[in-house]
Amino acid sequence: MRCATVVLAALALAACGGGGGASDPSSGSSSSASSSSSPSSSSSSSSSSAGSGGTVPLATCQALVEDAGLNWRDAGLSDQEVVECLWRTLGEPVGFGEGTTGGYDPNGSRLVVVSAGPGAQAEQRILEAIGSPEPTWIVFDKANPPRDIAMYRLWCSDAAVRAALGGASVEQCLDHRAWCAANGIGDEAACKHEFFNVRLNDGALPIRNPMIDSHTTLDGRGVSTRVLFSGFAIGADSNGASTHVSENVIVTNLYFEGAGHVEDHELDPDMLRTTGESHRVWIHQNTFDTTGDSAFDAKVGAYGITISFNRVHNVKRATLHGSSDSRTINEQITTTMHNNLFVTTDDAYSLLGNTLRRVPLIRRGQSHMFNNVFYGYRKDLLSVRVGGRVLFEDNMFLNRADNSEGDDIDYWVENLLRDFREGGLEIRGSHVWYATPECRPYGSPGDLTASYGSTPDMLAQYSAATRARIEQNRFVVGPELVEYVLATAGKGGRPPYVSPISPGRDALIAQAPATCQ
Repeated sequence: MRCATVVLAALALAACGGGGGASDPSSGSSSSASSSSSPSSSSSSSSSSAGSGGTVPLATCQALVEDAGLNWRDAGLSDQEVVECLWRTLGEPVGFGEGTTGGYDPNGSRLVVVSAGPGAQAEQRILEAIGSPEPTWIVFDKANPPRDIAMYRLWCSDAAVRAALGGASVEQCLDHRAWCAANGIGDEAACKHEFFNVRLNDGALPIRNPMIDSHTTLDGRGVSTRVLFSGFAIGADSNGASTHVSENVIVTNLYFEGAGHVEDHELDPDMLRTTGESHRVWIHQNTFDTTGDSAFDAKVGAYGITISFNRVHNVKRATLHGSSDSRTINEQITTTMHNNLFVTTDDAYSLLGNTLRRVPLIRRGQSHMFNNVFYGYRKDLLSVRVGGRVLFEDNMFLNRADNSEGDDIDYWVENLLRDFREGGLEIRGSHVWYATPECRPYGSPGDLTASYGSTPDMLAQYSAATRARIEQNRFVVGPELVEYVLATAGKGGRPPYVSPISPGRDALIAQAPATCQ
């Protein structure tokens, strides 16, 4: 009776106007595909706002998404109506990824609810769901969610993988903690490092990031499930050429947790890698924590990507845009990165060193960055090479005055955005402040304004609707931008302005957490 009561109450509220290799098991779905969209044309926006229309009252959808006690199929809605609710409450991306609807199709979508289970059951269910171009929206069972999603588990029946773990049993392979207990390693950080970065650091092993096919959404709202060690590829490539185009993909509200910083790990455990000319991709409100390599790369001509309202936590090399100087296909890379929070915590800074970078390292393509907030970034944030272009607008940096390097605002102005080699870098409206440990700015900021080479007006490449939306919601850098991003960035962040259930700017600023650490 409780579920019916919730839905009836929501309906009443709406009525009154009230109101987020060969051994690769994914190889069977990695066939080549072509794209009907041109990377040189602007992305089309969807025909109607996600918050308007629809067959289910928006308040009913909001109750379904936000009530932890109301499971996805317990609200008396059809699967198609549940998917509609998930799509509408999430909202729509702005920027180069505009028009992305992921697994929602008004003519019919598949809802997949992943539950905890023995062995690698959850991972197998995800693999099956992401491997089809049929419109699919994937969520996790609120009543019985998996604790971890670790896609490497799909290969635990492989003898070579277990041999790399010293002859581990299948059960020990499936649970790194059980393996560590059997091998006398009690500390969790040391356990993850030995298991993932020492024993499994071998490119000859069959473990690879499974591929997400077209018209798919991975949505972690409503649960605390995390994705451990490595993540997913969106599309596929081989030797710099596309072998599979994935289009119309959303990844949202997932917590990606790496196993520590081992650069050039032989399994290449990126969390999200968009590649092979894949396009219409929205990476939104995820948390990327201590990832071994990238949080979100764009490679081999991927384009039409929006990366918004994510939290990037203690990540050394966040995003590579184009992985080779020689690949002219990367000229079509286009990304919009906005309202993301990049944090290097004070306790991690001495461990990571002053080497936090690749936001982005870009070759040939374009990236538009605005209203992002960076804490603990002090040198060479980005690198513009081989004709890459970055438009860097209204972003802010926050750094401790009592930092371990002894540097100051003058040093940061000189060094934060200096790595320009060829192409275009336009920096405007962006500043660096001294900050408290809670990531609040104080004092007079340093102005980062500069211009190198030639940079196109990327805002003009968007549709009129998305341009208007950006301008209506853009912040001038300062304390309000910090509060807004703290409130909305990362898994579990409050719905920002791209969502029709956002409580609004003032309410979100008031709901900001006390600290970013």
